[in-house]
Amino acid sequence: MDHKRRKKRVRISKIIKIVVALVLVGGILAGVTIYLKNRVKDKYAKDTDNGIKSVSVESGSISTTVYGTGRLSDDDTNTQSIPDGVELSEVTVEAGDTVKAGDKIAVVDLSSIKSAMSGTQADIDELDGQLEDVAKEEIDDEITSSVPGRVKKIYATEGDDVSSVMIANDALMLLSLDGYMALDISGTDLAVGDEVVIKTSDEKTYDGEVESKTGDTVTIILTDDGPEFEDEVSVVKKTENEDGTETETAVGSGKLYIHDPLSVVGYGGTIKTVSVSENDKVKADKKLFELENTSYTANYESLLSSRKELEEKLLTLVDLYRSGSIVSEYEGVVQTVPATKDDTSGNTSTEFVVRPDKTMSVSVSIDETDILSLSVGQKVDVSVTSISDESFTGTITEIDKTGESSSGVTTYTAKVKIDKVEGMLSGMSASASVTIESVDDALIIPVEALKQTSSTAYVYTSYDEETKTLGSMTEVEIGLSNSSYVEIKSGLKEGDVVYYQEKTTNSFGNFPGGDFGGGSFPGNGGGSFPGNGGSGNGSSKGRSGSKRGNG
Repeated sequence: MDHKRRKKRVRISKIIKIVVALVLVGGILAGVTIYLKNRVKDKYAKDTDNGIKSVSVESGSISTTVYGTGRLSDDDTNTQSIPDGVELSEVTVEAGDTVKAGDKIAVVDLSSIKSAMSGTQADIDELDGQLEDVAKEEIDDEITSSVPGRVKKIYATEGDDVSSVMIANDALMLLSLDGYMALDISGTDLAVGDEVVIKTSDEKTYDGEVESKTGDTVTIILTDDGPEFEDEVSVVKKTENEDGTETETAVGSGKLYIHDPLSVVGYGGTIKTVSVSENDKVKADKKLFELENTSYTANYESLLSSRKELEEKLLTLVDLYRSGSIVSEYEGVVQTVPATKDDTSGNTSTEFVVRPDKTMSVSVSIDETDILSLSVGQKVDVSVTSISDESFTGTITEIDKTGESSSGVTTYTAKVKIDKVEGMLSGMSASASVTIESVDDALIIPVEALKQTSSTAYVYTSYDEETKTLGSMTEVEIGLSNSSYVEIKSGLKEGDVVYYQEKTTNSFGNFPGGDFGGGSFPGNGGGSFPGNGGSGNGSSKGRSGSKRGNG
């Protein structure tokens, strides 16, 4: 019996020791956890506190700028061709040489010039024979109607040049051939055969009829005797009531055109008289216009123009024969030289190509979000860091809007021309910046201080150090912005102080319970506060900005 009691007391004693041990271990673990937790909380609460920044609203200048990069290339070149049939016995310059206008650049082969002159003179003689044949031809001194019809539009008036009227209107006069004018209206319940009334702009009325219907559009025809071409008219449908009266319903409006038109045309001479008036009925062969200054046909003028070109070529050949050499027409650096008659190098060029060496261009790659901000003629700051820390002023001369896509991003090319300075070489890297918009004397704050929702923008104008929360949410109206600053148009004044949470990377931001990150605390400017996700900087890839204080 005593033995059993002793064994029971031993078991109870062991249990008590185990319980005490567990309590001690638990207490130690709890103390360690609280200690570590407080250390971490103290440390990162301090960082969060320090992460709150304040800034005064300043007055300054703000701008948005588009950036791009590219490589320099030689700009436009001038080409001087050797006359057809002329051969060179010697070229006195090489590619890379600098020449001035008037410098001797080649010696000509005189026998080839003689042959070229002989061939040119033969061509002139042949043209002279053709000119003699066509000189007897004359343009008819009147224009007549080829078919009967009604005159509906006269473009040419007395004293007009026929070709000028044709260029402007594609016709001298318009005739109606079938006796009808027409107009199209849509959105009605009219059917083919329905009768309507047409009211013109001068309050006259004409009976009309629906000729055809295609989809929702109906074509209405009316007499061509009276209504004016291209007059704006209205269409009315009459309905007879049971009491014998009529009700008019407007069903649409449109512009009159000729149902079956004929264009009266010409190509030379001057209008001396107009023999008809608009709305006249004419028969076939009726004289419509009388012309003057019809001495030569267009064929004669073409032959005469060709002869003048041959005359100029012959004079050039004569000058070459007298001088025996070719001189440069341009100033610059020689890029390409033509072949001589004895050239065995394989060169077949017949031109001197001279680079003026006064300007260069850079083709700049521009992001799709910025290309529409650029236009031909805009000024550009170009930097070529390999030769100078200074920027050069250029001008956009061309924008290629045929985009190239890569990795989901589309870019476009803008060509910028700049004056060439010493040291600039083709292939050098260059960067370009274009100021799109700027505002002086603007109230500005850092972009990070601005918070935005889908409907408003705001800032915080107070900070409680005890609760470590931002407050006094103030709504503002924003203007121009870039990647660094934003313009405040209303809601704040110069000198006001705004507070914001500095953006930091915190590895404890997702710790359970939110005690270590500060990211979930309402009102502290963190990521989870409703509506503060946007920065409002309005910037895009390739776009940046600048701010200058006025102090």
